Amino acid sequence: MKDHIKFILKNSIIFGLISFGFSIIGGLFPSSEHTSVIGNPLVVSGITIEHIVGHIFWGAVIGLGTLSIRYIVLGGSFAILIDADHLLQFLDIELVSRMSHSIPFAIIASMIFFLILRGKDLRLCVVAFGAVLSHIAFDIFLADVAYRTDTEFPLFSPFTLEAVKFQGLDWLGIQIVGVVIVAVMSYLVKRKEIRLKNNLTKT
Repeated sequence: MKDHIKFILKNSIIFGLISFGFSIIGGLFPSSEHTSVIGNPLVVSGITIEHIVGHIFWGAVIGLGTLSIRYIVLGGSFAILIDADHLLQFLDIELVSRMSHSIPFAIIASMIFFLILRGKDLRLCVVAFGAVLSHIAFDIFLADVAYRTDTEFPLFSPFTLEAVKFQGLDWLGIQIVGVVIVAVMSYLVKRKEIRLKNNLTKT
């Protein structure tokens, strides 16, 4: 049990630091039309209990594809920790909003975990990727259900800061993609583990 808790805490801290570090890039474009002083996140970002619980639940659903409790928990943890970028808003500096809500960030986070773990835990890598998709999916869902509006993200930042708009059931497609990616990789990893185990048994 202690090992599971240590695993979850350690990787959650790493993911939070990656999200925060990536979001700092959003302060490197002071002359961009997409840059602004966003303001205190407690005032302007609409952080509520529903927002927090929703992100955790959506992320946990992504982790279900692994059929492992610790990856389910990490899916929820990663999904809410993407909002570590809100901490920068307390500094009242000009930023590109939602930098970590992007595909490049999802890829970079996955690659960092791959490098740290030397490729020994591919499930963790895809959960990190899927958690980003789940976070975006819930933001779209919340905007549509709670506010009856669309929402947008700099989906390909930092390569382009143009925001991409989403609305309606777009969240469902993005969430499904996340679940499928995690489930397929988990299946392949499990099949490889079984094959190696069978080979060892034969020898």
